[in-house]
Amino acid sequence: MSDPVQPPAKTRRFWLNVGEVVGVLALMIAAVNLWQAHREHAAVEKHAAAQASFVLTGQAEAGGRRIALRALKPEQAIQSQRYVFPSNVLDHAMEVSAAAPQIDIDWIAAGLGRALNASHAKGDGEARLPVGVITTYVEDGETRTDRSLYQIGYAWRARFLQGRQLTLQGVSLVQRDVAGDLQVQVNRRWASR
Repeated sequence: MSDPVQPPAKTRRFWLNVGEVVGVLALMIAAVNLWQAHREHAAVEKHAAAQASFVLTGQAEAGGRRIALRALKPEQAIQSQRYVFPSNVLDHAMEVSAAAPQIDIDWIAAGLGRALNASHAKGDGEARLPVGVITTYVEDGETRTDRSLYQIGYAWRARFLQGRQLTLQGVSLVQRDVAGDLQVQVNRRWASR
């Protein structure tokens, strides 16, 4: 008996149809998009952490005659500050260097007195005054700028035949990263009080 002759084995070719090619390409594009989105998200978080970390704290000193300001984080060194008050309280900005970042009652006492008279404030009381603060500070060797709205707590006491005595109580953060004209924002907040 003789073996029947076997036909030569067919060589199998691997071909992808159009649907499979499109599927593989779509998977590759989705992976690249996911990787880019992750990188962008990480960059945004890093930038936000760097920019969103400056906050002022303040403590009344000298019997409420001034508020001494400092950065919440001790590694942030304040270089200068510009304070923008409501226009009818103080018609120009005040600038202070890093030597003594502070808000002084003498800057705003006359304007607050006029505002209290205009509102017919009687007796003793407390209120809040908006202030825009532009701070230049150094952190990790980089100079940065923060533009924020704060409010100053202040109080007044009626003194017989001596008018009102004004004292400052402290500051609190209202809004960070204020865009546009800071004076307009402060005036708007003051008008809505």
